[in-house]
Amino acid sequence: MTQVKLGGVRPTASRKQQRYSLMKIVGSLALIGCLVIFLLQSDPFPDVRKAAVRHRWENKDEVLDSPRKLGRKGELLSGKIKEEKKEDPGTGEVTKGCRTYVFTLSSLNGGNDGEIVIETKPEWAPVGVEHFHELMTDNFYQDAKFFRVVDDFIVQFGIPATPSKKYKTPVKDDPVTQTNARGTITYATSGANTRTTQMFINTRKGGNKFLDNQGFAPIGVVTKGMDLVDEIYGGYGEKPNQAKIQRMGNEYLDKEFPLLSYIAETSEQE
Repeated sequence: MTQVKLGGVRPTASRKQQRYSLMKIVGSLALIGCLVIFLLQSDPFPDVRKAAVRHRWENKDEVLDSPRKLGRKGELLSGKIKEEKKEDPGTGEVTKGCRTYVFTLSSLNGGNDGEIVIETKPEWAPVGVEHFHELMTDNFYQDAKFFRVVDDFIVQFGIPATPSKKYKTPVKDDPVTQTNARGTITYATSGANTRTTQMFINTRKGGNKFLDNQGFAPIGVVTKGMDLVDEIYGGYGEKPNQAKIQRMGNEYLDKEFPLLSYIAETSEQE
């Protein structure tokens, strides 16, 4: 008589259990996949997503000039400029030497032209102001274009219309004594002690105070015409390639970005 062992039926039962377990696992994975797809498509937590995007934007480190870009790290100021007169330690007299310049801007939004007035502040940044005066005396910014425009942040210019190796030697930084309030004009840099010719005007209504801690020292302020600065064409954003501008000047910009606003004329106001 063939004897049936007690364990003889176990392999059949075990295989059924294995198939059942496998089906449960496959079903669970399919359910999880469907849930993930649903979450990605429906975005059930829009406020969380927006907060994450805002936090990432506010804390990313950007800078001004070529590969660097400006960031929005830190708190913002009300935009008011705090006048602090610097006294000469030897004489006790207030530092003098401020100058007033008129920039005629062309090709603004709608094809308009207009004049803005810039006043330099040697008591804010004596080294930077002296260098800027040299550039203005040399008519360096004639026909220079506003090649970088970030809405509610800055407008940037300062690469010459005709390529030039002049003024490539950087000047030393000034201590930051004034905030980057709306309307202030500041050198763009690529790090410490790298200021040359590129400048930006702060356009954010609340100011860009976070730039103060990054070493950006304002050298002057737009005293008239900020409404025109706001009309500088910004349709190209940050697309113009600064390396190509340095190499080709306005020849490159006129061909690729013909609508850019530019500085048609500069003059010193007596």
